[in-house]
Amino acid sequence: MGSSREMKHLVEVEKGQEAVDGRPSVGPVYRSAFAKDGFPPPVPGIDSCWDIFRLSAEKFPGRNMLGRREVVDGKAGKYVWMTYKEVYDTVIKLGASLRSCGIEQGGRCGIYGANCTEWVISMEVNLLHNLSKSCGAIDWV
Repeated sequence: MGSSREMKHLVEVEKGQEAVDGRPSVGPVYRSAFAKDGFPPPVPGIDSCWDIFRLSAEKFPGRNMLGRREVVDGKAGKYVWMTYKEVYDTVIKLGASLRSCGIEQGGRCGIYGANCTEWVISMEVNLLHNLSKSCGAIDWV
């Protein structure tokens, strides 16, 4: 980043290094200004990405989480939202469905598709059941 740009939210925590003895140069290391003196300690009870979502759903069940635009006469209309609770409940049900089909923890369940609410829900299912995302697809009708 050029010196002419002010970086309000980043701080340099390590200087860059020039190329020496055939080794490539290394740029400086930046960190969020909120963690300039080191990273904060982990929050108890949050050990995974699933925990972040689960605790958010517990804390904010009625808040909007995922939205999509209605299409009316071929034109984008208003947003239709799913709350954290609605998304959480859908994730639990979809996860149970996948498990009933024989997909076990550590199994493979891939997600193929454009970014959309269903993609995010599928990702949360994979996080919940510790499924590796590789080949395969989840199709939504």
